Amino acid sequence: MKGEVRYCPEQIEARRLLARAIYQEGELSLTERMTRAVLANYCGEGGITCPLAMTEGLIGLLEKRGTAEQKKNLLPKLRSDEPEWALTGGQFVTERQGGSNVAANETRATQRKDGTWSLKGLKWFCSNPGEAWVTTAKVGETGVVGLFLVRRTAKGGKLNGHRIVRLKPIGGTRGKATVEVEYDGAAAELIGKPREGLVILVNEVLSVSRLHVAAAALGFAGRAVLEARAWANWREAYGKQLADIPSVRARLESMSGLHARMVVAFYTGLAALEDGGADADALVPLLKTAISRRSSVLVREAQLLIGGHGILDDFSPLNRLADDALVNEIWEGTHPVLAGHAAKALRRPATLEAFLARAAEQSGRKAGKELSRLVESSKEWDDEQRSLGDERIAEAAYALLTE
Repeated sequence: MKGEVRYCPEQIEARRLLARAIYQEGELSLTERMTRAVLANYCGEGGITCPLAMTEGLIGLLEKRGTAEQKKNLLPKLRSDEPEWALTGGQFVTERQGGSNVAANETRATQRKDGTWSLKGLKWFCSNPGEAWVTTAKVGETGVVGLFLVRRTAKGGKLNGHRIVRLKPIGGTRGKATVEVEYDGAAAELIGKPREGLVILVNEVLSVSRLHVAAAALGFAGRAVLEARAWANWREAYGKQLADIPSVRARLESMSGLHARMVVAFYTGLAALEDGGADADALVPLLKTAISRRSSVLVREAQLLIGGHGILDDFSPLNRLADDALVNEIWEGTHPVLAGHAAKALRRPATLEAFLARAAEQSGRKAGKELSRLVESSKEWDDEQRSLGDERIAEAAYALLTE
């Protein structure tokens, strides 16, 4: 069938095990769920944890915005470990001409007489094509981008108005599929009001994915440090263990320190989300960019420390981690775009005040004059200056959070 991706038994079983750990061991807090996501990424398999991120985003969306029928029929399946449903929520947003600029997308939604919508267009990066997914389309002949729920099959089991054009040959996260999908009359259900589409997408779907990117990056980094330390404690050279060589010991300490600061930042962000802090809207994009960037650095440092064995696929997961870490950096928005989101949030007085208070609580001392000065001066920047300077704001904020 042209609208179906088939996985090997091992991939299906891995998805079922992770679904059980997240959804079927009692109600977990956000911190508990995300901690399990971090630990799952120690295995070096973004091909399992990406489907978790996609499914979590869809579940959260339906919990907040879904109809009674969607909640009754879809939520239990999305949380199940049934072979055909385990971690099969997807996101079909990106188009060839749009990228991060979702407003440039060209897929169109036309309303039918029964109130549902018909989609026509090509989606360029469709993550985790499964049984149900969230997608975007411009409403009618307007430029308004609406958000829609699509199910793979229509009533009776027939394929729902779409076809998979091809699998994308991505250099990472190989355990799951990313595809191109063409809509040709796919039946869809509108989520929220049409004019709310982009706001809901960013605040209630992509924010979840971005948090999972940070969790994955933290897992990759933790495994990289673990592999580097294990190697240095076992390998002997020049009559001593590598861990006893001053330059190696210094590198391991630097790696461990970088990872520890990532842990602090991540769990500070989770605390902000759980207590509904005004700074949460700054922390999510900030953590996505800062932690994913540092994760790639740590994986590479581990490979360099281990040497030739660090680039052998059959020796450790580091090669797979390196591939997935780069994909992870690219997913859900580039660094400049998300740094812009974080900086924009910090320019709101209430957000900045909450962020500074959290950083002070974290460090045990009041600080942040440099960040405050930079944020305040940025309010007078023109578009070009902001494009060049927002990453400085994001880096200053991360440094304050982890110093």
